[in-house]
Amino acid sequence: MSFGIIKNMNYYLITSFILLNNGLSFKTNPFDNVNNIHLQPSIENTMINNNNSNLVYTDLHNDKTITCLSDNPIVHTSVGIYCGLREIVHWPNGPASMVDVYYGIRYAQSPTGSLRFKKPVEPIPEPKKIFMADKLPSTCPQPKDTMFQNSAAARMWVPNTPMSEDCLFLNIWVPLKESNSSHSNSKEKLAVMLWIYGGSFYMGTATLSVYDARFLAARQNIIVASMNYRLGSFGFLYMNTEEAPGNMGLWDQRLAMKWIKDHIENFGGDPHRITLFGESAGAVSVSTHVVSPWSHSYYNNAIMQSGSIFSNWGLATSEVSLNQTQRLAKILGCGYRSSMDQIKCLRSKSITEILDAHDTMYDPASYFSVPFPPVLDNNFFPYENSQSFRQLKYLKPSGALMFGINKNEGSYFLLYAFVSNSKWMKNLTDLPITNRMDYLRCLRQVLDLDDDDRPEFTEPLIRYTDFEYQTYQQLPTLESWTERLEEISSDRSFKCPTINMATAVTNDYRIPGRRRAHTLPVYFYEFQHRTLSLPMPKWTGTMHGYEIEYVFGIPFSPQFQASFYRFTDEERQLSDIMMTYWANFARTG
Repeated sequence: MSFGIIKNMNYYLITSFILLNNGLSFKTNPFDNVNNIHLQPSIENTMINNNNSNLVYTDLHNDKTITCLSDNPIVHTSVGIYCGLREIVHWPNGPASMVDVYYGIRYAQSPTGSLRFKKPVEPIPEPKKIFMADKLPSTCPQPKDTMFQNSAAARMWVPNTPMSEDCLFLNIWVPLKESNSSHSNSKEKLAVMLWIYGGSFYMGTATLSVYDARFLAARQNIIVASMNYRLGSFGFLYMNTEEAPGNMGLWDQRLAMKWIKDHIENFGGDPHRITLFGESAGAVSVSTHVVSPWSHSYYNNAIMQSGSIFSNWGLATSEVSLNQTQRLAKILGCGYRSSMDQIKCLRSKSITEILDAHDTMYDPASYFSVPFPPVLDNNFFPYENSQSFRQLKYLKPSGALMFGINKNEGSYFLLYAFVSNSKWMKNLTDLPITNRMDYLRCLRQVLDLDDDDRPEFTEPLIRYTDFEYQTYQQLPTLESWTERLEEISSDRSFKCPTINMATAVTNDYRIPGRRRAHTLPVYFYEFQHRTLSLPMPKWTGTMHGYEIEYVFGIPFSPQFQASFYRFTDEERQLSDIMMTYWANFARTG
């Protein structure tokens, strides 16, 4: 077990990709080829246009003409013909790369009307029909978070496309064979990375600028795809019936995975080298597919960034989920009815009405709230109870796993807890907690303790937690109260659950009666770099979610930097290194 530390100027990446299985060898180290990286910043992208030679297709069903330029990429599949965009990524210190992009490929029927709250339904195949795949798809219904919109670091997470229930679409980035890459091989089918976004199963969309995969695809000669999936009650309402089975958002993901598995070969991808990767709720989602046997045939490797199904917020019991459903039904005037009548009533409500009801169930100024998480349903998850679930009985027996955390996972969510109390924070530049009294008050919030909880249980918990995180080597400073609270927050919600699942995967032989036929290679990393220009208070450190920009190569994006914040040359080099690690893992495990 060893750590590899990459140090350059002002940043550290504790790559640590610890191989947790003692004595296990693996095919290719993710660090291979790192020394071959050449820093080549990107400055623009261009759509190739040629109006002199068009391919015209008339859609007789909708009485409209679809024009696909002959220079635009076209892919034929058994379910349709897709016309995308060709984008040019310029690298000033080298030749340009080309990436074919297919935005908004439908993988499920519109989940509206009688399909609302149901499992997703595959579209009817139309192999001779041309579909324009040139526009980012709609965002799935979700509330708008406007808490810190004066900060570009928060505004970058706000959806950038219109909201619609008809949102179950894929995006695919395919590098051309001529792309500038040391991995280019015209005969080789490319490895595939399938992204699942986070957002507390309540917010998020695959269309965000920070998820623009053209740089990752072009630089690493790898195919990248992303999906939208249903959120909130639209994706996780649970009534234990076919009309509302729960986990619809996870079923969406699985159907998208199936689409990629079935058709990615037409795009030049290798259906036997598919890696899932996701962050936060996306990482929890990835881990659900790792432990659910019916997902195993659709992917090979998995990366979980800052989260796992072991998170206290990542999985609810059926009782808790049923109670949430009843609570929502009552708010919408659909309570006290039979299950079928409740569903009919809920389906009659508009998106706005349902989202307004969500607002009464979700407090954006709370520390961390997930009103509609996945549910342990004995359907998507074939586990009888939480104990059998934690034993990972149905863990995927092959492939490789990567887990990771950021240094200051909890600070982003502490911002919401602090801003709810003007005494703690008047603006983003304040140091929020400067004394023990305020620290203890906020600690109750971090531990989800209410004022009406029985003190004989809550007070010992507070004292024990406080004791465990004290540092006796030095006297408390004004900064230390906030730092201690952030450490507790990080451990509780993200670090410990991620570490615990990695440990459970590697140490399950300690469970009586358990012996696994195959031992998985497992890697672990900690990301410690804080973007130098990040417009957030210094105490927030390396926040939850801010490694994503480096994984996707966003430091090379002029569009992102013009809209949000900028990166240094050293940070572009860090991004290049991380893209190489992730892509190598996807290629070889």
